[in-house]
Amino acid sequence: MANQEKIIVGTVQAVLIRKPIRNIYIRVYPPDGKVIVTVPGRMTEIAIEEFLEKKRDWIIKQHQRLKNKAFEGPKKYEHGEYHWYEGKKYMLEIGKGNRKQGVSLDENRLLMNINNIHDTKVKEKLLDSWYRENMRDKLPALLKKWERRMDLKVSELRIKKMKSKWGSCNISSRRIWLSLELAKYDDSILEYILVHEMVHLLERKHNSRFYKLMDKYLPEWKERKIIISNTLS
Repeated sequence: MANQEKIIVGTVQAVLIRKPIRNIYIRVYPPDGKVIVTVPGRMTEIAIEEFLEKKRDWIIKQHQRLKNKAFEGPKKYEHGEYHWYEGKKYMLEIGKGNRKQGVSLDENRLLMNINNIHDTKVKEKLLDSWYRENMRDKLPALLKKWERRMDLKVSELRIKKMKSKWGSCNISSRRIWLSLELAKYDDSILEYILVHEMVHLLERKHNSRFYKLMDKYLPEWKERKIIISNTLS
């Protein structure tokens, strides 16, 4: 039987399998971009690490390309459909009862209580409200943290449903908007977009100074960017 172990490649958890083979094989499988690395049984840990470091960006990109497909396409908001929250996938369970309408999280399930289970628009609005509420809860502390680190002030931070942007910044008014879609991703992605927009308060353009500031405040920003690349149309 082949030996298996879990390894981390950049931001991706992969499965390493040792077999009596001569070459290294990297496979990324749908639907969630599971990564399996098969290596020769006698290959040293150092040799494996060096090889995977060279392939790191490719592995992350392919992993996210497949994983991001789960975010694509219109949702029907039906019982049994999968939705994302904080980088994890949850099955939507819809119930009708006497309880107040709302959404709650229970292990691997998103529980939605609604009066009219057939009204797609109402279900979408209800889930969006839940996403918005959870983003609102975590943003004040996150903003305070980065205002202190960057020694600047944001006049207003808002959440907006945006189809083509992750965030925007009005430099003159020092106002920042963040996309509601960010609620579906890990908090590290929300942080990355917030820092990106705050850096615009120091540098308007995407020039060399802008990216130097990103490197200064959030050195791992490039890896976080890969995670959400090509998700919005």
